[in-house]
Amino acid sequence: MNELAMSCDVKSPQEKKTKIIININNNLKEKLLYKYMVGYNGIWNTIKDFTEKEEIEWAPMQDGKYVLMVQAKKPDSSKSFDYVSRMDYVIGKVEEKLISNIYIDKDKLVLGDKLTITVDTIKFPLMFRYWIKIDNQWEMIKDYSVDNMLSWVVKTEGKGEILVECKNIDSKNDFDDFKNVGFQVIPLKEVKITDFKCLTSELLENSELVFQVNSEHDKDRTILYKFFKVNSNREVECVQNYSTQKIVSYVEAKSGDYKLLCMAKDMYSINKFDDRAVLNFSVKKYSQIYIKNFTTDINYPQLCGTKVTLMADTIGGRELLYRYIIQGSYSREDSGYTICNSYVWESKMAGNYTITLMVKDKSFSGDYEAIEHLDYIIDEKSREPVKIQSVILDKNKGILKNQNINVKVNASGGVELRYSFIIKRNGTEIKTMKYNKNSFMRFIPEENGNYELEVRVRDKYSDREYDCHSIVKIDVFDYMPAVIDYILYPVREYHLVGERVVINCITQDTKNVIMKYILSINNRKVEETEFVTGKSYAFVPKYSGIYKVEILARNIKSSKKFDCKREVAIEINEALPVTNTRITCDNANFFCNEPVIFTVHSEGGKDVVYEFYIMEKGDWNLVQGYSKKNYYTFIPFHKDEYKVLVLCKSQYNKDFYEDYNIFLFKAQ
Repeated sequence: MNELAMSCDVKSPQEKKTKIIININNNLKEKLLYKYMVGYNGIWNTIKDFTEKEEIEWAPMQDGKYVLMVQAKKPDSSKSFDYVSRMDYVIGKVEEKLISNIYIDKDKLVLGDKLTITVDTIKFPLMFRYWIKIDNQWEMIKDYSVDNMLSWVVKTEGKGEILVECKNIDSKNDFDDFKNVGFQVIPLKEVKITDFKCLTSELLENSELVFQVNSEHDKDRTILYKFFKVNSNREVECVQNYSTQKIVSYVEAKSGDYKLLCMAKDMYSINKFDDRAVLNFSVKKYSQIYIKNFTTDINYPQLCGTKVTLMADTIGGRELLYRYIIQGSYSREDSGYTICNSYVWESKMAGNYTITLMVKDKSFSGDYEAIEHLDYIIDEKSREPVKIQSVILDKNKGILKNQNINVKVNASGGVELRYSFIIKRNGTEIKTMKYNKNSFMRFIPEENGNYELEVRVRDKYSDREYDCHSIVKIDVFDYMPAVIDYILYPVREYHLVGERVVINCITQDTKNVIMKYILSINNRKVEETEFVTGKSYAFVPKYSGIYKVEILARNIKSSKKFDCKREVAIEINEALPVTNTRITCDNANFFCNEPVIFTVHSEGGKDVVYEFYIMEKGDWNLVQGYSKKNYYTFIPFHKDEYKVLVLCKSQYNKDFYEDYNIFLFKAQ
């Protein structure tokens, strides 16, 4: 906006009631109308509304700081004004220079920085008053005091100015001296969200969803993030209010399509937000269902009447249902949906059969979500079928690489049995032991991974690849993953503020396990340890609430964040509950128009407060609200039966009351 040249015939400062001529130098070569205004202590007064005069007389009546402003506009303009000019003017006598200099710690600041002002004077003691110029208006930030230093957090970008007024302690003037200093508040670097992603691989109902946002900004600035969840009905829920946490997690209880809105802003930004981003995602009821393996415990052909166990190995879903359909040339058997992942089928007729496995989740309304078929033959050869009763490993869990694993197979049937072993690692076959008489096998896994041991058994005279088989899954580790067996802590009905709480953890392979403890109070994290060798954690609660301790355990060789996670939640109370409340009276007999004092005694609680009610003529009336006053004086005016009810509780308890008692008496 173009500025006009503005001046006065006498220089500032001047005495009050001095006639001052305000001049306008119009170098724009345009015909303009002028509006003259004066600002004093934030209040603007119009001296002269729009006029063609390029000078006007002003006679101020009070001492102080003034802002002179002239607005100019073209005669045919529709705007409020087209040009503007301002200048400061001080009215008041300055008898002596008291301020020698004003120092600021820096003249260029970033929004949110703290500006420190120091006033150097020629003598002491003096009084100081501080003003700041914001949007061309002076605003007092500290009234007169003896402090010659001031700290101020800058909250507005652009040019700023500090004015310091100074006067003697016994001075009756508005000020005896003044001085100002300017500074510049530079704009913040733009905050920009550069990445917004979900860290959870599968987004499922009732499981934790974790999201992370990253932004670009000045490295020494504090950036706040706020997250909103929006469902398909456009219902909005705040997941996390503004905080420095860039990772947010929550448990979604219902499947569907969602949006997560992230708003980012500099802590000192005047904007509601500086940048925002939206992430669309879908939550499924459960992971997709797959049939990994569908097999029988004995291979075909088998005789009529042989019991064949059908076995399903599946992944995914939440509450799986299984359905087995056996279809032959002359018969059909349908198990209907069941929760069992195995089914015993006893054949009644010889022939060729197709066995179908259907799998679905309990919540699925269709016929099936996964299906698999296998063929089976029932014949009339009379021979006892070959069956595997058990496959025994000498180690059932926690198998480490380079350890011996001994396997023993118990099988029956046939004439003379032969055994074969096939070992796979992560789905790839690494070793095969051909058929032989030995039902015992030993192998040493040299690498970690998911192993499968397939045991095949057949009769010496069988012409089939195998008569029956069984698959055993074995997990082999580089180290023993940490396992927390038990968490021990004092189990009491009431845990109190100030009482030390000790949590002990019982782990497997204790010497190689390290622990991390995360303490939260009312869902707000207050402490997080590094991974330590100690298997116990103690804290002394300082105030009431729900104290939650997350316990993370991992092997010292583990590269994971943790191998095992457990959680303990303990409610801490301010005090024991108020109990054994009783009311005593100073009188043995009760007479009309004579005062009676009732006193309350109770046990437990903290800063206990009391509330009194009186029943008179069948009506209860509140006579003394909750207070620490544990007695009440009452005068019965009628010969009647009365009841005194007292409610009591700890002062900070949010319940209406914790304990009560009733005292009955008759006035004579």
